[in-house]
Amino acid sequence: MRMLLFVAAAMLALAGCQTTSIDVAIQKNLPQVCSAAGTAHVAFIAASAAGTISDRTIRKEAAAWAALEPICANPSGQTTATILVAAASAYATITIALREAGG
Repeated sequence: MRMLLFVAAAMLALAGCQTTSIDVAIQKNLPQVCSAAGTAHVAFIAASAAGTISDRTIRKEAAAWAALEPICANPSGQTTATILVAAASAYATITIALREAGG
């Protein structure tokens, strides 16, 4: 939820700020986003070990993490739009999957 608010704020800021300052802010905050998503991913993996999570949820979470992981590993090779979309989508998907898992 906080990530979606962050993305919304960033999108609004694009209208009133220079793109360079937005790029810097996103690059600066990406490690925290990646850390939070990584923690949620690990928690989901642990929760999914019980075997009560649907295959569909497991596939969606795995795809979200697979999309975000390379961006976290090499953010300088990505555009601001790519980072925003991937981070928001992955974080939301992983968080929802974790809730479904009961974690």
